Formats: sequence, C-alpha cells, structure tokens
Amino acid sequence: MMDYQEHYRIDAESFDYFDRKYQTQAERRRNEEVLHFCDAMAGETVLDLGSGRGWFSIEMAKRGCRVYAVDLSEKNLEHIRSKEPSIECRLGSAYELPFQSERFDWIVMNEVLEHLEEPEKALEHVKQFLSPQGKLLISVPYMEKIAYSLCIHCNQLTPHNAHLHSFDMIKLRKMFRHCGLDIVKEHLYLNRILATTRLIDMLRFMPFHLWHIKDMSMNFLFGRASYVSMIAKLK
Repeated sequence: MMDYQEHYRIDAESFDYFDRKYQTQAERRRNEEVLHFCDAMAGETVLDLGSGRGWFSIEMAKRGCRVYAVDLSEKNLEHIRSKEPSIECRLGSAYELPFQSERFDWIVMNEVLEHLEEPEKALEHVKQFLSPQGKLLISVPYMEKIAYSLCIHCNQLTPHNAHLHSFDMIKLRKMFRHCGLDIVKEHLYLNRILATTRLIDMLRFMPFHLWHIKDMSMNFLFGRASYVSMIAKLK
C-alpha cells in the first residue's frame, strides 16, 4: 500500500520547489487563473490544503485574509513561515486535518485531488470544516493522459508526477454531488496548444487580462483546456 505521507515528505526534501527555476510559464499562468477565479476577500479565513510551496497562501495573505497552510512537509511549511509569518502553518492531510472546532470561509485544494488514492473520501472529510456559507475551491488537471514508467526500485508501473486520477467534468460533478456539494461555478483554462508550444513563452509579457481573453478564445475555438477549477458550497 502506498505511504503517501512518506512520499511527499521525501519529495519535499529532495527538490527545492521554492527555487524559481521550477516555475514554468505554464505554471505562472495557471496560478494567475486560479487567483482570478477565487474571490476570497480581506478578513475571510482561508485554508490552503496541500499548500506546497505556498504561493496561494502568500497571495491570500496579501489580500488580507487570515490564512492557514496545511501540508505533509514540514520543510515546505518552514519556507512559507519564513516568507510570510502571518500564515499559520500546520502539518496535516486531506484525510486528517489538524483542526477540531475551526470552520473556514474558504478551503482550497490546488492540484491535490489527483494525488489522492480516495479523493471522494477526502472531500467528505474536508467539507466538515466549511463554515455554513463557506466555499470549496479545487483545481485539477483536465482530461489528463497519465503517463507511467517502470520504477527501478519496486518494478511497478509508476505514474508520472504521482498523479493517480484523471478528471473530466462528468466525473467531478458526480463526485461533488455524492459528497453533498453544489457547484457554484467552473472554469476551464490553460489551453494545451498555448501551453505546449513556444507561444506561451512568446506571450510571457502579455498582461494577465489579455492572456485570459486569449486563453478563453483558444478553448472556445479548439477545446483542449489542460486545467479545470470549481467552486462549490454545502447543499
């Protein structure tokens, strides 16, 4: 059985994701789209679950939100603390949140569900920590073709990027419905044609609002978005 907690602890120890060399133009545009999609406001409580290198937590703190970052890696959390001391950082997972009576206006899971063995079980747990009018925001790769390679250590097929699931709209909507969540809005973004060609680098100086229009136009004309974000509330 996969020990996912140990995997992501070792992953954080092995790679310095806070080094800017790890941020591609595709990741930059993806992050901009998520921030544009999330309308969390100053004074609201935000739980960034699976906070990784903390980019979302830090941006929410800049908005004036009260931010909690939860991750499986203490190393990641130490980096976040050093960059923004106002963020409360705690070790935990989507199956075991380190809270009891706390409730949040926003729970955000950016690129988390595809890594979990039981994403629906995780959502069932996480939703208990939403305030009555709270919102859950998820972002995941869209209709991803997961590639595998043979692990030299265990001789088992191993998914690249540790992605265990590929999601489409039908699968996501069904999962949210089973978990007692109503989808408020959805957004497809980061067109694959733009993301996998030199166009994304050529357009790196384009202001986000123009990029956003360009990306939406490409998705409308050709389809092939590579990410989807959804915001949901409790029924």
